[in-house]
Amino acid sequence: LCLWAWCALCDKSSCADQMALAKKRPSQSPTAQTVLHEGWCVKESGTVFLGRTNWRKRWFRLVQMQTTTTLQYFRSKTDKQPAGSVRLNVTYCTRQLEIHEKSQPNCFAVGPLVDDGAVRTYYISCPTQLAMQEWMAVIDAAIQGVPEQAQRRRQTINYRYSMRAQGKKGRDRDRDLSNSGEDSALDDSSLSLTCSLQVNPAGAEDSGLGARVDDILDRDDLSDEEVWEIVEDEVSDEDEELAGAFASSRIGRGMSPDSALKPTSRLHLYNNQAWRLERWRELCQTLKTTAWSKTDVKEGVTVARCKFGRSRKGHAVIKVEGVLPAEPATVYQFLQLSMKEGGKLDYLFRNENLIEEFEAEPCGTVISNHFLLPLPRISTREVVAMKLWVPEYLTPDGKSGFVMFSVDHPHAPTAEKDVRRINVNPSGLLLSVHPGPGGVLYTHATILVQIALYGALHRMLKGAYNSGLLKLGLRSTFSHLAEQLQRFVEVTNI
Repeated sequence: LCLWAWCALCDKSSCADQMALAKKRPSQSPTAQTVLHEGWCVKESGTVFLGRTNWRKRWFRLVQMQTTTTLQYFRSKTDKQPAGSVRLNVTYCTRQLEIHEKSQPNCFAVGPLVDDGAVRTYYISCPTQLAMQEWMAVIDAAIQGVPEQAQRRRQTINYRYSMRAQGKKGRDRDRDLSNSGEDSALDDSSLSLTCSLQVNPAGAEDSGLGARVDDILDRDDLSDEEVWEIVEDEVSDEDEELAGAFASSRIGRGMSPDSALKPTSRLHLYNNQAWRLERWRELCQTLKTTAWSKTDVKEGVTVARCKFGRSRKGHAVIKVEGVLPAEPATVYQFLQLSMKEGGKLDYLFRNENLIEEFEAEPCGTVISNHFLLPLPRISTREVVAMKLWVPEYLTPDGKSGFVMFSVDHPHAPTAEKDVRRINVNPSGLLLSVHPGPGGVLYTHATILVQIALYGALHRMLKGAYNSGLLKLGLRSTFSHLAEQLQRFVEVTNI
C-alpha cells in the first residue's frame, strides 16, 4: 500500500495538491526572519568531475520567513548573501544514509521523497552525531509545518545525549570496579547522575522524557546507533508516547510467527488451515484493539496510524478505510482479479517468485519479491511472505478479505548482497457490509499495513506521514481503487 502511495505521488498532476499541504504558520512582517538553527557543516557539491564530487565546508542556516522555510548555506559565516538555498516544503524529507552510501561521517540527506530526477538531494556531513540529529530534528519540524517545535526538539536531543554519555560513564566505572574486586559504592558522582535522571529539560516535563531515560540507559544491548534511533522516534512522537504503542503483541518484534520453528515444522505449519485462519484473526484483532492516533478524515477516507517503531526493529502501523460502491462479494472478486499479475492493482505483485501454493481454503501462496523503489539511492528491498484469500463463509462474522504476512520459508531464496529483507506483520484488506442509499449494499473496506522497511526508508516513511504527503498518497490510492472498482462493475453489468 505504501508503495502504491509513492507511485501515486509520482503523478505530476498531484503537485499542486502536495504544495497545498503546507501548514499555515504565524504571520510575520514581510522582511522578518527567524533563524531556527545554524552551524558549520560539510556539503557535497553538485558538480561531478571525473565521476567524483567534492565536499565543501559551509555555514548552514535554517530560516523561516512568513510561510516559507529555507535552508541556506554560506561560504563564510559573515556573508550576507547565501551561496545556495533549498526552499523546503512537504515534498522534502530528511533521512540517515543507507550503509556505504557515503564515506563522510555523521552524514544525512535532505531531498525529495520521490526521486523524479528534477529535484536535487543534498548530502550534509556534520561535525558530530549530536549535530546531525539536531539538524535532522529542526529540518523535520520545519517540513512538518511546526517550526516552533524546533528549539524544543533540539533541547530534548541534547538532554538525552547528555544522559546517555553520563550513563555510559557510570556503567563503565561500575564494571571497572567490579573487575578489580572493589565495591562499587554510591559516591558523589553516582548520586549526581541519579539525581540528574529525574530532571527534565525545558518543555519536556509534560511528555515524561526524563522518566524514560532510565530504561534506555539500563540496556547494555543497545549500540550508540540504536540509541540514536530511539531518540529520533521519541522526539518526533513525544506528544503521543502512549497512544497505541503496544496495541498488538507482535508489533515491534520484527519476527515472523514461525521464526523459532525447525524447517520441517514450518512446512507442516503452513499446510495447517487453522494456523492460516489464525493469521486472519490477528489482522481483525489488530484493527479492533489498536488505539489509533494522528487520525485524519477527508473526502470520506480515514487515514490513521499507530506509533512508528524504531527503524531497526519496529513496524509502521497504518490504517486506511472508506466505503466502496459495490457489495462485498463483488469487491472481493474484483480484488482477486486485479491483484494478479497483469491486473489493475498488480504493482506490488509483479515479478513474484512462487515458493509454495495452498489449494485448501483459505487458499494462498508463499512468494518472494524484490522492490527497486523510485527513491534517491535507496537499496533494494525484498519480502518473503504468505498471501491468503479469506471468503466470507470461513469467518463467523461474514467478513472477507486478504491477508499477507512474512514467513521464514525454508525454500526461500537466500538474501542477496545489499538487499534488505523487510518484515510484514499481518496486513491486508477487510471487507464488511455497509448500508448504501436506497437499501443498496455497499462495502466498508479497511486496509491495514504493518511493515518494517528498516533503515533510511523507514524514517522517510515516518517523515512523509507527519508532513501529510503520505496521507495524500494513501487517499489517492483508495480513490484509484474505487474508480477501478466502478469500471469493473460497469463492465460486468453489461
